Amino acid sequence: MTKGRVAGKVTIVTGAGSGIGRGIAKRFAVEGAAVVVADMAQDAADETVDLISQSGGRALAVRANVTQVDDMAALVAATTDAFGGVDVLVNNAGISFGDTLKLHELEQDAWQRIMDVNLTGVFLSCKHVLPSLMERGGGAIVNIASAAAIGMAPRAAYAASKGGVVALTRSLAFQYGEQGIRVNAICPGPVETPMSNAVRASGMYDDDGIVDLSIKRRGTPEDIANAVLFLASDEARYVTADVIPVDGGALRLRAERFRGR
Repeated sequence: MTKGRVAGKVTIVTGAGSGIGRGIAKRFAVEGAAVVVADMAQDAADETVDLISQSGGRALAVRANVTQVDDMAALVAATTDAFGGVDVLVNNAGISFGDTLKLHELEQDAWQRIMDVNLTGVFLSCKHVLPSLMERGGGAIVNIASAAAIGMAPRAAYAASKGGVVALTRSLAFQYGEQGIRVNAICPGPVETPMSNAVRASGMYDDDGIVDLSIKRRGTPEDIANAVLFLASDEARYVTADVIPVDGGALRLRAERFRGR
């Protein structure tokens, strides 16, 4: 695995034990990156590493909670010890558990937990990785936000946390551009993952969201991984501070329908 679009790049992917994060980790490994699989669940992280190793890739599993300062410092230290530093950070870890469709029914503890993981987790990951990126003369950060951040979003806590990720992305892009660090965000739409499947199974939504897609299927982790790969690669060397929907046309279609009411 010496050739590829991110060959030789050391990449940290948070929340890579399943779903979109696992898809990103596997894709980057195929394209030649050394991948650090960070996840709260050690077993899940180990499983992702096993899948990468079976395909001939290089990967390291690190148990890490993105809300904990010490864990983030230890994650960067483990990455540096294993691979010499960090070139790419993909902030994927996120939750929606506890959110509601009505704000007045939302518990403050649930609100805070969502903010801690989805927004503060991105802050802490970036805070600890940025020195390594600067030391290596640049790199790329790709944050996984959500279509909920830039469109009509029924869950307030989740939307607010991901909206914060979009704002943080643009701020970091301007703060660190002179150091050769590009920062972009992906906004996935409906994607088949354990988290999204659990939300649908909870009965929070009618399971008819497919009608809001121009492409008549939900996305896959691989669909998101392909977009992240582009932003992390040298092909995107003139792309920064961008927020890119990868949503099967859902945002555009919903906006058209809203204007037509």
